[in-house]
Amino acid sequence: MAVKQFEKATVGEKISGYMLRHRIPIIAASATVVIAIVVYTVAALVISKASEKNIAGIDAIEYELTHDSSLLSEAELEERRETALAALAQYLNKSGIAGARANMLAADIAFQRNEYEDAKLYWERVVSQSKKSYLVPLAYYNIGVCCEELGDFGNAALNYGNAVGADDFLLTSHALFSSGRAYELNDDVAKAAETYRKLEDMALNDNWTSLAKTRLIALKAKGIIE
Repeated sequence: MAVKQFEKATVGEKISGYMLRHRIPIIAASATVVIAIVVYTVAALVISKASEKNIAGIDAIEYELTHDSSLLSEAELEERRETALAALAQYLNKSGIAGARANMLAADIAFQRNEYEDAKLYWERVVSQSKKSYLVPLAYYNIGVCCEELGDFGNAALNYGNAVGADDFLLTSHALFSSGRAYELNDDVAKAAETYRKLEDMALNDNWTSLAKTRLIALKAKGIIE
């Protein structure tokens, strides 16, 4: 019977299943792209002289951390991470964009080390330092990623949802789909369906919306929702 069900699976269901099985690499890849975009945007902003000096210091730390890193062993990379975190300490409590940038880089280092609780805390500090800036949706999104890595699917769903709504956030549909998927992983199917429907109603016509529709079809086919 199981074999027959697999043979009858639609292409959409197979794609949806792939997304559920391989969610972390896809999330991580998207998060990396967004971080790169944010860093570029920050560089283009008009900033105060003090912030300019602090950001220059953080940029220097990031350069020392990342240049020619593909040539290094894991031990050498870890030495660089340790050095970078020590150098970032003076910037982590700064207000505004400098503090946010420092915590973003620290979060990235913690994530590379699989220290997801620390990464989450750094991203939470970005939220508090950035207030209503364009960095807040990105921070919430990455808090969701960290929560998911920690197996805290309920809070992952909530934080992915918190990332939705900003006009300039590039991963709105991805965040909303991830929220629904995290609700599913948390066995809250009703909330998952509600979230998928919200994405469907937004009519963004992208791959994440298509996947949300596929999940709704799959849940209805199994009789889990009406």
